[in-house]
Amino acid sequence: MASLRKFGTFIVFSCLVLSGCGNKQIPFTDYLVENLLRENLGKLAEPAIFEVKSVLVNSKQSDGASGTATVDVELYFPEDFDTVVELRKLEPFNIEYLQYKSSFGKFEAGETQVHHARYQFENRSGKWMVTGSQAIAAPDVRKP
Repeated sequence: MASLRKFGTFIVFSCLVLSGCGNKQIPFTDYLVENLLRENLGKLAEPAIFEVKSVLVNSKQSDGASGTATVDVELYFPEDFDTVVELRKLEPFNIEYLQYKSSFGKFEAGETQVHHARYQFENRSGKWMVTGSQAIAAPDVRKP
């Protein structure tokens, strides 16, 4: 009976320890910012119109519930703008067409762009997410 009581105490203690680990705050790190941005940018278009080559976190700050990061994101465009428009059957003044054109311009195949932006993040129920962005400078464009 004593061993059963010790086993029960062990189970309760283990559950408390595990539940405490599950509520641990996820720190706002460069790694977290980079991976959230890669995931977020990867979902912008399917199939993707660009590859995320690199994400450089220049600065970040957080109060635990929200955060901001100043980031340089390098994008590579394997296809030119007109080919993307044709393959996706986009018409001028289509929302997707206008979004691509305003965000990336009329890119060329093989072009690389480095976008400089400040991103906002929120921690909702223990999960960080990108909630906004603002360009802080014009992108650096390298033609092929």
